[in-house]
Amino acid sequence: MEFKEFQGRSSFSRAEVEAYARGRLLENSSSRLPKISDFLLLAFHEIESISWDEASQTGRIVSVRHNRMDDWFYFCHFLGDPVMPGCWGLDAVWQSLKFFAAWRGIEGCDKELEFSEVSFLGQIRPYDEKIVYAVDIKSIEQEGSDFLISACASVFLGNDLIYSIGSAQIGSAFWEKNDRAVSPLLPQWTGAPLEKRLGYEEFLSKNILSSAEIIALSQGVLVENPPVEMGLLPSSLMRGFDWVSRPSFDSFTGAGEVVAVQSNNGLEWFYPMNGGVKPSSLLIDSVWQTLGLFLTWTGGVGVGRALGAEKVEVFDDVGPQDREIVYDVKIHKLIRPAGTTDVFVKGDAHIFADGRLVLSCVNVQVGCHARIRYADYPLKTPMSFGGILKNGEERL
Repeated sequence: MEFKEFQGRSSFSRAEVEAYARGRLLENSSSRLPKISDFLLLAFHEIESISWDEASQTGRIVSVRHNRMDDWFYFCHFLGDPVMPGCWGLDAVWQSLKFFAAWRGIEGCDKELEFSEVSFLGQIRPYDEKIVYAVDIKSIEQEGSDFLISACASVFLGNDLIYSIGSAQIGSAFWEKNDRAVSPLLPQWTGAPLEKRLGYEEFLSKNILSSAEIIALSQGVLVENPPVEMGLLPSSLMRGFDWVSRPSFDSFTGAGEVVAVQSNNGLEWFYPMNGGVKPSSLLIDSVWQTLGLFLTWTGGVGVGRALGAEKVEVFDDVGPQDREIVYDVKIHKLIRPAGTTDVFVKGDAHIFADGRLVLSCVNVQVGCHARIRYADYPLKTPMSFGGILKNGEERL
């Protein structure tokens, strides 16, 4: 379609959204219009409504994802407990903002910059059908040729508010880096093969988990006969790191530090689908994975769930030329509420690509909960549906 027609539309079908993601929708538009991810990384399927009020200088975009019980991520996030990654909710908001910027004709406004006041109240399971991303644009600021779009967002599953985001931003230039953040010194990497399964106490006492041990943990076969329900790591495409070190942990205060490391190369699966850069949402998800592993490593019972973050700032892209991504996570507090088996952790993180700071997170939160696993997938049972997180054996 012509760009003028594109701007005059207030909704877009699935075929049109997919055509836009693949660069086939517009005939005479600028090549500098923001693009959205494609194929496995396309976060939504329709634009239910899109609008802009010139008088108030505010707007709205409502995007819809049609969930499938066999969506690709359910096979690797997590094995034996499929749940939609929380990072896809964040990425859907950023992609919605990019589509909105393109609809407004704002060139070059395609950098993922910030989230703040992120709260995850529930989860999305394979038998849930329609996920709605409602994004309210609060302002579009311009300084010279630079733009900054700010919004807040809510993610709904039916009538349930699943995620809320107090602020989301994209722009034409990254935030300035914090020079005080320095990539940590790494212990010696071990690529030794896994000779045998670990006993539970042996697992709890380890300070480094090798690549083979991380893979075994993601497959649920690392620990032999654990006395409790153990947390899981994502496998294959969603696993966020290759090996991890726990350099410190104070069991009295609950404070500590975890360093996770991931090898990177130009053949990673996401580069062709995301304009040649790694999605920032996957970097954030790796921080949640690291905190979830920390809970399991310290004896937490049950499976982990991301709960949110106070603030995320992006300073640079991770590209095919980068070789090593380091997640430096400082644990502030580990809390075990009395009378429950739940355990919670929060901390800050700095993410480095080949030594340069690319992203920071403040007050990232993860919980570990027993008896919420959907172990009978793909059977349609109460656990096959998501919604607001509830305690014990109640449906989520």
